Amino acid sequence: MNICKKVSDDWNWDTYTEDSYEKELNVFLVKGDGNGDGKDMIIKNSHVVNGELFFKDNLHPNWKEIYYQTHNLKINSVFECGCGCAHHLMNIYRINPQIDINGCDYSQSQIDLGKKYFQLGDYRFCNKIYVKDLSVPQNFGENEKYEFVYSHAVSMHLKHNKAKNMLMNMGRLSSKYIFMIENWTDSHNYDALIAETLPDFEIISRPTDAHRYQKHYLLRRQ
Repeated sequence: MNICKKVSDDWNWDTYTEDSYEKELNVFLVKGDGNGDGKDMIIKNSHVVNGELFFKDNLHPNWKEIYYQTHNLKINSVFECGCGCAHHLMNIYRINPQIDINGCDYSQSQIDLGKKYFQLGDYRFCNKIYVKDLSVPQNFGENEKYEFVYSHAVSMHLKHNKAKNMLMNMGRLSSKYIFMIENWTDSHNYDALIAETLPDFEIISRPTDAHRYQKHYLLRRQ
């Protein structure tokens, strides 16, 4: 695990949508990742058998891990930190439309891609997705608490101090769980970051006991 403090962001976030994100999105829609996973970015065929969630869609394993967690933990509300085009939020809604769906991203252009490619504007929760920079300290009201606050490949791209702020903001937003799928091999020492920024949470699941063996941290408020 990396013990150095990351000194710079991996991207210029003001131009990231144009420079990279939309191009990557189009590649996924045609052929998925390098293993061919993820071509079906929006769930069309999921079902539950004996309480277990199954998919027939071609989804990336990381994405499925997020959806398994929200299903298995019987979550009532979610907040995605760095939602991008919001396809995870759309998928969670498609699995269970009773869940209260919320999220934010640094850039409006990211959210707009969800409207351009996936008709995000047609979803009733669209007005609960907004622009906010979670890499700086933020204050949230008492009504801004969600059972399951998560990120997917976000803080791993931030320099050390910004990643610290993001984790602290996730703690302020979460009433119960924090879930992160991040690459810690070449980014941060997440054990140390979690201990420093989220002292009110305990790690209850990590890579060695992941539901489908996708690397993650699942934390629960003590």
